[in-house]
Amino acid sequence: MRKPLRTLAAFALLLPLAACGLDDVEPGAAAAAGADRVLVGTSGDSAGTQLAYNIARAEGYFAAEGIEVEEVQVNGAPLILQALINDQANVGFLSLSTALQGREHGKNIKLGAAVQITNDWTPIISVAYLKKKGIDPAAFVKLPPKDRLAQIKGSVWAVNAAGGLYERATIYLADHYGLDPERDIEIIPLDQVNQVAGVKDGAVNVWLASPPNNHLLVQSGHAVELLTHDEIVAETPLVANARSAETIINDDWARGHSDVAKRFFKAYQRGADFVVGHSVPEIIASLGKVYPDLSDARITAIVEANKKNTPPDSRHPTPAIEAQVAFAVASGNIKKTFTVDEAYTDAYLPPVAP
Repeated sequence: MRKPLRTLAAFALLLPLAACGLDDVEPGAAAAAGADRVLVGTSGDSAGTQLAYNIARAEGYFAAEGIEVEEVQVNGAPLILQALINDQANVGFLSLSTALQGREHGKNIKLGAAVQITNDWTPIISVAYLKKKGIDPAAFVKLPPKDRLAQIKGSVWAVNAAGGLYERATIYLADHYGLDPERDIEIIPLDQVNQVAGVKDGAVNVWLASPPNNHLLVQSGHAVELLTHDEIVAETPLVANARSAETIINDDWARGHSDVAKRFFKAYQRGADFVVGHSVPEIIASLGKVYPDLSDARITAIVEANKKNTPPDSRHPTPAIEAQVAFAVASGNIKKTFTVDEAYTDAYLPPVAP
């Protein structure tokens, strides 16, 4: 299994985020009007992918708790982890399997709350690419999984960021089905817009994509599923449970600012309660308060997918954490395993409602 990018990512953990202009920011310092500032590391357009967090912003739940959220926008989960490690973010949205690399380097980075129940991602393959190879897409999807994978040696696979969760899951899947991730496929990091465009024109051959992109591209006829979600669950359950977004904390900061952390997660849980208890149109209307230029059709698809995956309680069950730790080891992101207590804390979440 390919692992060279892990070394590069490990080196990056030691570097400051000077380019982001955060050198003089004090995490957790008092903000304007007496509020407590919490620095939140996020990547790209999070409008529909971190619903609980964004609803809490839109509905004023953070403000009601005396919390001022200041976003640290970086490109990709490895850089969010870097911000957490360097005390330039207090909270960040990334996978636990990525965050565990920080623990392996002696940093007190932990999972603090659930964002999703599980991944609904699937690898989709470009119809334009299949037709260019003379393969009938309708016949292709009827083949056994191994036979599908055997026909696409030399294909180009898109991922979100070098060394991140999506690349490691892609390598894990390819290796499981007998493809050499070094020689049989080419993996290229691309932003979401170029991933979508590439699938449509065939420049991107395969993409391990999350909802709604995987569903929309299949429904529009631009792609078919290389592997179905059920096949991933049956064949590679660690990948199915790897999760693509969690709420990760710098636990040293949280311990030193316990009251601030608890108020942050109280507001966060109210956001989750809103998502679980309200309709898709109501959620979109709320998001419009902080994202006024949302595209109706696309945001509807995103919110539908992520509402379905938002858990009613932000605590993690032990088996889910164990699966994510196991994936971090199996995918080569970390060399040693960690206990649930080393990887996770629910100390800052509000009490479970009776």
